[in-house]
Amino acid sequence: MENNRIDGIGKMKAGKWPFLLRIPPGTLVAVVLGWLLIVWIIFIAIDIMNLIDIELSQPVWTRLFNDRPVEWSQWFLLAFAIVASAYLAGKLDAGKKVMAARFFFLLAIGLGLMLIEDAGDIRHTLSSWLHEATGPFIFGLPHRVVSDVPYFAALAAVPLYAVFRYGSYAWESAGTRFYLPLGVIFYALAAVCSGLRHLGDFYIKVGLRLDSFLFGGRFPVPDGMTQERAHFFIVDSVIEESVELLAVTMIFAAILAYARNLRFD
Repeated sequence: MENNRIDGIGKMKAGKWPFLLRIPPGTLVAVVLGWLLIVWIIFIAIDIMNLIDIELSQPVWTRLFNDRPVEWSQWFLLAFAIVASAYLAGKLDAGKKVMAARFFFLLAIGLGLMLIEDAGDIRHTLSSWLHEATGPFIFGLPHRVVSDVPYFAALAAVPLYAVFRYGSYAWESAGTRFYLPLGVIFYALAAVCSGLRHLGDFYIKVGLRLDSFLFGGRFPVPDGMTQERAHFFIVDSVIEESVELLAVTMIFAAILAYARNLRFD
């Protein structure tokens, strides 16, 4: 039976490890949190408080979150995390830690699928095809709910299988035990909410309440967009993209924490 302790293999001088795996996980988290704080300060200062007067054709939130710098950051971190996880899987396999290697290999595959979806938005195309075939409702449910919920479930299958089947083999790293559950929780929250976003106008209702309680009803509506649609995007863009960025950051930090234990424990 494989010993899941990580001491005794892969202990190399830090300089011989790829730079990507020499990043301290706490530093990564601090940098991303700082970046996200800067983005939110810009958004609040310009769109909500009107502290900075600049000429823009649309509110600044449309330039920051969905398909913009915050989501771009997710794509970069996902790509780096895929490479780091796959490299770590190879190191562990060479060190005869097969079960831990399987965890990080499957995690790399799962992150790869998530990157494809995040950057390509495949679910929107599938949803539009379903709408053409069935109309806006299926058994009384919005077609997007019918298409998105099983899609997100299938997308989550690989990383969740990795966590529940092999995650215990990565549990020897205290940092991994801290960061990995946070990443899973953040991603699960984003996926479940996104899958149900059109059920009973869920995102519109939540966005209305957030606008009232957080922004004092001052969330700006872009030209050509209804107030309801703007409230939808409070959650679908501003909140969701921020949560997803935190999710991938925690997953990447968990990978880095395990690699750090390999080198120094």
